[in-house]
Amino acid sequence: LPISARGWRSCTGLANVTSVTVPSSTHPSPITAVVVTYESAGAIDRCLEMLAASAPRRGVRIVVADNASRDDTVARAVARIGEGNVLRLADNRGFAAGVNAGIAAATTEFVAVVNPDVEVPPGGLDALADALEAQPEAGLVGPGVVDDRGHVERTVGAFPTPAREWAHSWLLDRLGWPGRFAATPTRTTPVDWVSGCAWLVRARAAHAAGPLDEAYFMYYEDVDWCRRLHDSGWRVLHVPEVRWRHGVGRGSSATGTLPADGGAAALRYFTKFHPALPEARARALLLRGWRLRLVWRRVLAALGHTRSAAVARRYRVAIEQVSGR
Repeated sequence: LPISARGWRSCTGLANVTSVTVPSSTHPSPITAVVVTYESAGAIDRCLEMLAASAPRRGVRIVVADNASRDDTVARAVARIGEGNVLRLADNRGFAAGVNAGIAAATTEFVAVVNPDVEVPPGGLDALADALEAQPEAGLVGPGVVDDRGHVERTVGAFPTPAREWAHSWLLDRLGWPGRFAATPTRTTPVDWVSGCAWLVRARAAHAAGPLDEAYFMYYEDVDWCRRLHDSGWRVLHVPEVRWRHGVGRGSSATGTLPADGGAAALRYFTKFHPALPEARARALLLRGWRLRLVWRRVLAALGHTRSAAVARRYRVAIEQVSGR
């Protein structure tokens, strides 16, 4: 059933929204594409332009869920897809709230979630839908993702455990120990989770998992939701044969102020899914890794690695969030 028929509106408080359909297809299963924005004026035009050509066989319906942007993101979106297709959230409640609002507005069997700094190539949504239809047990698929230079991003991971986080905290995952991320598959493969920057989900699977957890303001809501999809009996697939481009950091002017490694969201995940691990120990485990990385990034920045200075600031934000100072 379409998600909107299953009570998702209760988590958003939104009225019915009619989405625009980009004309093209007689295929019986069109796709709704949800784009969550927050001060995304620099990226939204290109994102929506590319989405319009992303499903020529099925047709694509585009919904923008805006988290109370103060720039002209909404005006730009309205100019492209119409006032009735832009959801204006009253305040910035985070990524999960925006996704929930957008999915609640969908009336199609397939729903895509696309970051505003992601460019979907022509036919890119059709290709993911083909992969989803080929495996009825799959509830969600994610494409291969490359950055602006064509380098493959790490968008596939194993579900976090204390042992994996320990390896990550000591940088051992850089030496091949199992850590936060998994090796990127070279062919369509079931995985634990794929990054929420680029998803295509089956409406029935989304209903089974329920709305994304809005207690995560940013980060880990994708890992959490993939875990709940697994728990509901659905598979998550990574489809590297389909590649989308991700302009990391262009999607919001606030990206540089977000915590590294998830910040408080990482602590929430461990307290939610690993209750046997005392919160104080989980907090200490995370802080140890972030402090080590903070020092490492500061050294790299001093040696002239420009990007490391920004990453170091984000580790400082993460430490402040979780330590309370």
